[in-house]
Amino acid sequence: MREVRAVLVGLVAGVVILPTPPAQAHAAHVHDLGLVHAAQARGTSVRGLGLVHAAQVHNSAVRGLGLVDAAQARNAPVHRLGPGRAGYGPRVVDAGQDCPARAVCGRMRVPLDRQHPGAGTTSVAFRLVYRRDRSRPAEGTLLPNPGGPGLAVIGHRDYAGKYRDLLATYDLLLVDPRGVGESDPLTCRSARGADLHASRARAVAAAAACAREIGPRRAYYTTAAVADDIDDVRARLGIDRLDLLGQSYGTQLMTVYAARHPRHVSSVVLSSAYPTRFDMLGRPAARAMRRAVRLLCDRSGGVCDGRDVLDDLAVVAERLDERPLRYGSRRAVLDETALAGTVYKLASGHAELFGRLPAALREAVHGDAGPLVALAEQVRPISGFSGGGVFSVPMFLTVSCNDNPVLWDRRASLVVRARQYEAALARVDRRDFRPFRPAAWIDGIADLGDLCIGWPGVRARPLPRLDRLPNVPVLVLSGELDTGTPTEEGVLAARPYRHARLLEVPSAGHVAEQDDRAAACVISLETRFIRRGRVSGQECLRRIPPVPVRSPSHSLL
Repeated sequence: MREVRAVLVGLVAGVVILPTPPAQAHAAHVHDLGLVHAAQARGTSVRGLGLVHAAQVHNSAVRGLGLVDAAQARNAPVHRLGPGRAGYGPRVVDAGQDCPARAVCGRMRVPLDRQHPGAGTTSVAFRLVYRRDRSRPAEGTLLPNPGGPGLAVIGHRDYAGKYRDLLATYDLLLVDPRGVGESDPLTCRSARGADLHASRARAVAAAAACAREIGPRRAYYTTAAVADDIDDVRARLGIDRLDLLGQSYGTQLMTVYAARHPRHVSSVVLSSAYPTRFDMLGRPAARAMRRAVRLLCDRSGGVCDGRDVLDDLAVVAERLDERPLRYGSRRAVLDETALAGTVYKLASGHAELFGRLPAALREAVHGDAGPLVALAEQVRPISGFSGGGVFSVPMFLTVSCNDNPVLWDRRASLVVRARQYEAALARVDRRDFRPFRPAAWIDGIADLGDLCIGWPGVRARPLPRLDRLPNVPVLVLSGELDTGTPTEEGVLAARPYRHARLLEVPSAGHVAEQDDRAAACVISLETRFIRRGRVSGQECLRRIPPVPVRSPSHSLL
């Protein structure tokens, strides 16, 4: 990590950030849109207008209309609907969602494949929530995505509450990615969340079965397609530029959007970022895991020593490899792979539980595995799942298997792929994965390794052209304890941008905005950055408290 830290220090200290250009005024008045004011047109047919002013028609049926404008102010300005694009003409269809006050909601028809319009279409749902201060044009439009892939956005994430200060003067654009939530959900009965963390063999089989069930349509669900859908929504609403906020996988989506549509980006914030090409064997994650244990103990006030905890982890891992434990009503198994996955998830997404790990390992060394089993029972969400909301396993699999790098020839038969994957495993340095065996560590992380080895496909997806990224302010935030998207990968994610600033959040894991100890500081940093185009107020990082560490009942001596 010494070399990585040097890169990080140089990146944070030596980059000049350009100020964010003034936001373009993109509001239009109601009369420009040809709106029918519902207060004066009760019972009037309004089909084909595209918008209905619903200030006094809260529960009216508006089938066949493109959008529902629920702004409470009768003459409040709303975004102008831009024309459809030549060639395929994306159009707005019935909103089909409960639209809150001060918002415009709708769905757009978009092509499944923009290069081959004959492939058909799908719908993409959006919600544009207007700023609270309507006395002047919006300073910008925030577009967030929480990650996954496969997480719904509309109605399932409290961006309006968490970013309340920013949204006084910024509009908020929520878009459910194709195949998720309100956007024509992709389905397959062959794969459920339980399949992906039950065992590696079950996860691989479920992924392959899901691919067969979805059929050829699976090829159209990619990060690039989602990015282009978002841009269609932006264009249709007449928004000039977006302030991008990506979390976890959302950082991939925002980087791909910025590369494909650079003229429509004002600023970029990437929280828990990783590069577009990453290590499918999880070596950066293993390094981050060891570092997280050491940092946890360094700040424990002497409750634990990182070297001792890693030694205990090695002992328990070896025991569980030889004699796995069965537990719970479902007869779940805690073996070395499950232990690796548990430690990985504790550090990244369960800080309050991570502080119990040293004591649980010490108890297990002395023959009481109960506390360790209790931790394993509590951290069973899918790898990369950042918590809360509606999660789509089919979309997680399609995007992961279409877009992620692989360790085999995609054109090869399954037998040849398996042989190539085994050869890649045989070449690794076992020390990179200590205290676990390489296979145990890799198999403990759902979206790495051979998850997609049975996924049909004959060609690799082209990499986005990162040389076309916009010259705008970029902030990358990495949690110090994050094993899923460690700081090492945050450095690589920031590198293609010309004006990037990386901040490491102390004692925080994956997506620090979700950690109660760090959230207020991180969100305030992001808000200032989006407004000003530069980092300020980072003193709050020093006030984030460390993770409390539970004392073991057995001596470490």
